[in-house]
Amino acid sequence: MTEELDCLTCGACCRTGADGRILIPPEDLVRWRKMGRDDIAAAVQPGHFGLVGFATREDGSCVHLGTPNSAHACRIYDLRGTTCRDFEKGSSQCLEFRRDAGH
Repeated sequence: MTEELDCLTCGACCRTGADGRILIPPEDLVRWRKMGRDDIAAAVQPGHFGLVGFATREDGSCVHLGTPNSAHACRIYDLRGTTCRDFEKGSSQCLEFRRDAGH
């Protein structure tokens, strides 16, 4: 079933709401700063569990969502955070986000 799911036609996991749900572990912030990517490390908002999350737009989408080629692609994909890297296509959470988004 996961072969049928195409993240580049969905992006539901990147549109989880404006409450800092896409968490960023401190190690990611350190990694981005060491790389000279303070722009990524600064694009955060308060998240759950005392962590920060990726900043979101008014519509609840991640500020890094959308490229000139795809509205559902990530602009920082190669540098994305641990939470995004660990998110599994086809997982129960993926399917829940897709269902909530009407996919």
